[in-house]
Amino acid sequence: HLTMVYFRLLILSLILFSSCELNEPKPVGREELIAGTSNFGKTWQINQIEVELGALTPKRCITDNFITYFPNGRYEMNEGATKCESTDPPAISGNWIIEDDETLIITFSDSVQVWDIESLVENQQIISSEFEEGSRTYTLFSSN
Repeated sequence: HLTMVYFRLLILSLILFSSCELNEPKPVGREELIAGTSNFGKTWQINQIEVELGALTPKRCITDNFITYFPNGRYEMNEGATKCESTDPPAISGNWIIEDDETLIITFSDSVQVWDIESLVENQQIISSEFEEGSRTYTLFSSN
């Protein structure tokens, strides 16, 4: 009878120990921070744009835009309620990947944009890129 009690205690201890291991939070990688884990992805809205010489208040047609990154490496950028040009498509989509844990590469059609990840936390991303037009560095501040 005493052996059976010890056996049950041993089994209970093993169950409790293994369930504690399952509930430990796993480290969150940059891919999960930017895209989340849901099939619906994670949506970010542009809050501010800085151009190398100072802050630029973006037009409403830009700040109501949002981009949704999906865990499968796809993204969709939506125009929002206000378009900058009447001919702008309502949405564009393409692929994204994080390279070397420091670089966000976004592709669509025949275009590739390379962004340096300045900061990426649960509810804020700061990315910057140098574009050819005027050799300006643009820094985008987004939140979700």
